[in-house]
Amino acid sequence: MANTITFQDIPSGCPSAPGPYRSGGLVFTNSVGNAWCSPFINGFVGTYGSPSQLFVSRDDGGVFDFGSLQVCNPNTAIPPQTTTFTGTRADGTSVSAQFSTPNASTAPQTFAPAGFDDLTSLVVSLGFVAFDNFVFEGVAAKTVTFNQDFPPGCPSIATAYTSQGLTFTNSVGNKWCSGFINGFVGTFGSPSTMTVKPAAGHKFDFRSLQMCNPNPAITAQAIEFTGTRPDGSTISAVFSTPPNNTSPQTFAPAGFGGLASLTIVLGFVAFDNFVFAD
Repeated sequence: MANTITFQDIPSGCPSAPGPYRSGGLVFTNSVGNAWCSPFINGFVGTYGSPSQLFVSRDDGGVFDFGSLQVCNPNTAIPPQTTTFTGTRADGTSVSAQFSTPNASTAPQTFAPAGFDDLTSLVVSLGFVAFDNFVFEGVAAKTVTFNQDFPPGCPSIATAYTSQGLTFTNSVGNKWCSGFINGFVGTFGSPSTMTVKPAAGHKFDFRSLQMCNPNPAITAQAIEFTGTRPDGSTISAVFSTPPNNTSPQTFAPAGFGGLASLTIVLGFVAFDNFVFAD
């Protein structure tokens, strides 16, 4: 299934604060100090510096298929700009293609070359252009539903829970509680912290988690997510449930790719449907 990176949460400013951009299991860096520029015309983004190179790879070092990228001239005074795409495959072979924007036009142009499959990396040599909507395949999502072999009871026996290569532990003696409203589960104790880890030496991309208040008497609950990457860098985000409401809420933060671990500081909430890619 095709995925599209829309760069909506790329670091703002022109220049932005420098740093890699992670989304959808991919990591984007550039040759101008990882500084970005947004927003350009059409709501597109760019690198802070021209010419430049955009480097794309999977956070976990796996392969992906490049489908297409939209580019445009940033203003009508710009002549045609040539963009060169060079992909390196897992077997060491490479594939290249070029695309040029039309003269003095800011209309979005979609470049969709053939044969850019099984890539470990993609280098996009940019002229003075902006870009958006990076379409690719290859980072398949999985969902932990907590209903296969999840420890029964409230409290359950004290045990870690493992599913689809991830291990879930908690700060309340690894005791769980199942059979909450909406068929959700939780930890036996509040507040608590849940930690998620892949097998040793592996990484994963956190996509989303559904949460809800266990009953309508519960006030808004804040949940803090902190991902740690193998290099020690971290990313955090906070989500709150609505007060006095048991409807499932889906939290899907951007940038939680290539994680060695994820900690979730839980209020009094239940959860289900942990979506990730490995």
